Amino acid sequence: MTRRSRRLATGAFVCAISGVLAGCTTSPAATPVTAPADAVAVEVTQVVDGDTVRARPLPGTAPPWTPTESDPVDTDVAVRLIGVDTPEVYPDLECGGAEATDALRSLVSAGDTVWATRDDEERDRYDRVLLYLWTEDGTFVNLELVASGAGEALRIDPNDRYWPDLQAAQSTARDTAAGIWSLCR
Repeated sequence: MTRRSRRLATGAFVCAISGVLAGCTTSPAATPVTAPADAVAVEVTQVVDGDTVRARPLPGTAPPWTPTESDPVDTDVAVRLIGVDTPEVYPDLECGGAEATDALRSLVSAGDTVWATRDDEERDRYDRVLLYLWTEDGTFVNLELVASGAGEALRIDPNDRYWPDLQAAQSTARDTAAGIWSLCR
C-alpha cells in the first residue's frame, strides 16, 4: 500500500469512527503536488497533536530554522504548523482533538522525511518553529488538515504566504460539514 492510499484509507477510517462519514473528505485534489523550491527535507520524530510535530534536520543538512542554545542543530525541535489550528488534546481533550491528531498521523509519522519551509516569522511565542510541511508524495500537510476539516484556517500575520489557499479550503470544509464543522459545531 502506498503512502497516498494509506493516507486516504486512514482518512476514511477516521471519518467513519468519528460518526461523520457524510461530512468527511480527504480532498487529495485540493493539495499542491510538489513542495516549493525553497523547502528543506527534515525528519519527523513525533506527532504531538493535530498541528504540532517534533522534527530534526537530516544528517549533514542545514535546518530551515536558526538553531539556538536550547535546540542546537543536531536535536529535534517542536514545530507548529503555520495556518492551521486544530482542537487541543492537552491539558483537556477538546471536541475533534483526537481526530485531528489522527488526521495528522495519517499524513506523517515518526521517521518520515517531509519537506519544510518557513514564512516571515521563524518562531512563535512558545519558541516553536513555524513551518509549512509537504509529504514526500507532495501533499501539503497544513492545507490537507484544513481541507479535511481536522482544523480551521488560522492567519497570524505576517505568516500568510498560503492564506488564500487555506481560507478557500476552510470555506469548502465548512460548506460540506467536513470533520469539526459537523462533529463540533
